[in-house]
Amino acid sequence: MTRAIHIAGLLVVSCILAALVSACGPVRHDVAGNDSVRNLPDGDNLLRLEKSLAAIEADLELVAVQRAVLDNELAYTRGLDRHDEVLIDGAFWPDAQASYGKLVEIDRLAEWANESHAAYAVHQHHVTGVSIDARGDFAHEEGYVIFSSDMARDSSFDTAGVATPGRVPPGTYATLGSGRYVNQYVRRNGEWKLLVHEYVHEVSMRLEAVDLCAVGCLGRWDTSDISYLRPLQPLSADERRSRALRGKSPHAAVE
Repeated sequence: MTRAIHIAGLLVVSCILAALVSACGPVRHDVAGNDSVRNLPDGDNLLRLEKSLAAIEADLELVAVQRAVLDNELAYTRGLDRHDEVLIDGAFWPDAQASYGKLVEIDRLAEWANESHAAYAVHQHHVTGVSIDARGDFAHEEGYVIFSSDMARDSSFDTAGVATPGRVPPGTYATLGSGRYVNQYVRRNGEWKLLVHEYVHEVSMRLEAVDLCAVGCLGRWDTSDISYLRPLQPLSADERRSRALRGKSPHAAVE
């Protein structure tokens, strides 16, 4: 989706150049046959140029809205998977409403999500098939979400502290599911955020889980995760080994 928006932006720029060229009159030639200065555009060409620029501005506005909405959606799902309360809270306006089968108080959404996900060994959310209907300061968006969750964690290794990805007991089954986010976005002071967030469930499948973290998992549920490293540098063999050993160590539970 992001790549498509970038391509659309390039096409818009191409349209601008084409409009500017077509608006000018024919090229005059000097006595030697060399190209000279173009004639100034006449009234009809100016009118056509103004209409072209107006259409281009509308297209650019739509691309900007689509990019802002998609960025916000991905920030929210990344916040869920990294247990990042700043990212989760930052996706919503303070007066927003969110429902996952039942209303969740918006000022407790991050806490509720993190507590729920901490009970699992691992979880992920993948948003795809996004469609956006934007008009003025309002945008309605639908995104299909594929998720994995309900993967029980062996809590016998837990210690007190912040939750981290855990171990999967033998014979554990996990849920692979899909549903839709149906959202209303509102632009305030030039910023797009969620005002209404509805999750519509579609399907669930139960699959036997394999605990890869038991043999060395690099992911974390806090800002020590490698995705937060700035600048990201190639990890040395020792650094990867150290992170993998952390993945084998007892996993903390929420106090």
